[in-house]
Amino acid sequence: MTMNNLTSYKIIGVSIILSVFIYSTLSILGNGLPYFFKGKKVKGDISVKGSSSTEFTSDLIVWSASFSKKDMNLKIAYSQIKKDKKIIKEFLISKGVKDSEITFKSIDIDKKYNYKSRYNNDGDKVDSETIFDGYTLTQDFVVQSGNVDLVQSISNEVTDLIEQEIYINSFSPNYYYSNLGALKIKMISEASKDGLLRAETAVYGGGGDLGELLETSIGVIQILGKNSDESFSWGGTFNTKNKYKTAYVTVNQRYAID
Repeated sequence: MTMNNLTSYKIIGVSIILSVFIYSTLSILGNGLPYFFKGKKVKGDISVKGSSSTEFTSDLIVWSASFSKKDMNLKIAYSQIKKDKKIIKEFLISKGVKDSEITFKSIDIDKKYNYKSRYNNDGDKVDSETIFDGYTLTQDFVVQSGNVDLVQSISNEVTDLIEQEIYINSFSPNYYYSNLGALKIKMISEASKDGLLRAETAVYGGGGDLGELLETSIGVIQILGKNSDESFSWGGTFNTKNKYKTAYVTVNQRYAID
C-alpha cells in the first residue's frame, strides 16, 4: 500500500467519525431545545366534553286534516265538497281559530273504477270489465297557530262533524318552538362553561394550571320528546310529535396545560 493510499483512507475515516459526531450533537440539541429555551417541558393538553340540556314547551302547532266527497256526477261532488269546506271553516272559527290561521289546499279529483270479472263453467277467467264508480274529491286543510292547547283540543273534537255527514281524516299535530335559535345559543354557552369547569376541576385537582383554549367544536343539537324513548342520532334528532321537549347539545374542547 502506498503512502498516498494510506493518507486517503485516514481522511475518509476522520470524515465518517466527524459526521457521526455532528449528527449526534444535532439530535441532542434538537430534543433538548424545549428545555434549553424554556427551561421546562413542552405544554400538555386536556380534552373535555361539556354538555347542556333544557326542557321547553312548544309554542307553535301545525295540524292538518282532509275531507272528501264522492258522487257519480263531478259537479255534484264539487258542490258538496264546497259546502263541507264552508261548514268546517265555520266550525274552526267558532272554536276560536283565526281565519288567517286556516289554509285550504287545492281539491284533488280521483276517478274511481270497479273491476268485474267473468268466468266459465270450469272456473277459468274469460273476461273482465271496468266499470266507472264515480268521482272522489279530496281537500286538505292546515291550521297553524300559536294557540297550541286550543288547536290540540280541536284536532280531537273535529270528528264531531261526522254527525253532519262530513268525514274528516285528522292527522296528529306537529309541535314547534319559534325561538329555537336563541335557545341553541344559550345551550351552547352553557355547554362551553360546563366543559371549562370539567377541565379546571381535572387539572387543578392534579396540581396543574389550565392554559388557553386550543380547539373547540360543537356537536349537533338533539331535540327529543320529554320522557320519550327516542335515541340520539348521528345527524341530530328533531322531534315534532311532542308538545313538551328536551334539547341536548355537547361542546368538545381542548385546553393547554401550563
